[in-house]
Amino acid sequence: MKISGVIAEYNPLHNGHMYHLEEIKKENPDLIIGVISSSLTMRGDISILDKFIKTKEALDAGIDLVIELPLAYSMQRADIFASNAVKLLSLAKVDNIIIGSENNDIKLYEEAYNKDTSINDNTKSMKDNSISLKDFDSNDTLGYFYYKSIKDNNYPITLKTIKRIGNNYKDTKLKEEYSSSTSIRANISEFENYVPFFVAKDKNYLLDEKDIFPMVKYKIISTKPIDLKEIFFVDEGIEYKLKDIRDYNNLDEFITYLSGKKYTKTRMKRMLMYILFNIKKDEMNQITSPEFLRVLGYSNKGKEYLNHLKKDIPIYTNIKEGINPALDIEIRASKVLDSIFGLNLLKLEQKGPITK
Repeated sequence: MKISGVIAEYNPLHNGHMYHLEEIKKENPDLIIGVISSSLTMRGDISILDKFIKTKEALDAGIDLVIELPLAYSMQRADIFASNAVKLLSLAKVDNIIIGSENNDIKLYEEAYNKDTSINDNTKSMKDNSISLKDFDSNDTLGYFYYKSIKDNNYPITLKTIKRIGNNYKDTKLKEEYSSSTSIRANISEFENYVPFFVAKDKNYLLDEKDIFPMVKYKIISTKPIDLKEIFFVDEGIEYKLKDIRDYNNLDEFITYLSGKKYTKTRMKRMLMYILFNIKKDEMNQITSPEFLRVLGYSNKGKEYLNHLKKDIPIYTNIKEGINPALDIEIRASKVLDSIFGLNLLKLEQKGPITK
């Protein structure tokens, strides 16, 4: 059985993603398994569509089995995100992982990996690891870390690339048929023109990240500095600077105020999300590399394959508190998002998977 894996955030799922999946289908895999980040992204953004809507869309796009990368594993540096995503696909026993790439050249990952083999200290920063990655675009940086995870762990997985088409990942201007997620989010009024029809139908369910700021502000103002220090990503001293939020009424402006030479905007964004969901350092220290699959949805083929996997690994098709620390955090995040956006995520966490 030939099984292909993909790793995505689908924020949103757009025409470029459809091109990627269609190219994968040309290789005639028996099954496509997708690892998809939750309602939060790697960079700490609120996904413009929640994870259950994204699951439905992924199934409509042709993915057979959708596995969640919970926010405790995904709202991290690129190397940690990649390592956890690849681990899940290894547990799902994929034969290959096929990614979109700017350079479309696996040899570049191999060369970078060979240069970095002397760096074995996992506590080294992303900046340290980037010595041989400076010429990579965002997607190829992630691609390198997928490659590194496969090599470091001797996973029996082949990494393959498909050339990305359309505009650059960071571009905010739309480009004809194939526009990046960033440009679509920056021009949200034209959302339906750059996504598949089955995604365009979900336009009424788009989430506006600006809506979280009042809750973030309340959490910081009402929490003592000594308690803020217990939150993951809140480094010594910044708990006092956080109190200046009383002078701000805009999330982006506050993130700009917090960031600088010491802290990037992305790091500050993640920190504010950890505060919003009250995710503490002690909790994150309890979380180990994933040894289970949280299944969000499947096709008939995916369901059949899942029955085969159940013999070897814990699989959760619905969750409740007490199963795993990472899933406890996921449930808490769903509760908070429900309260802000009027969603039903907690109810959906407790139901069975989305089916097609």
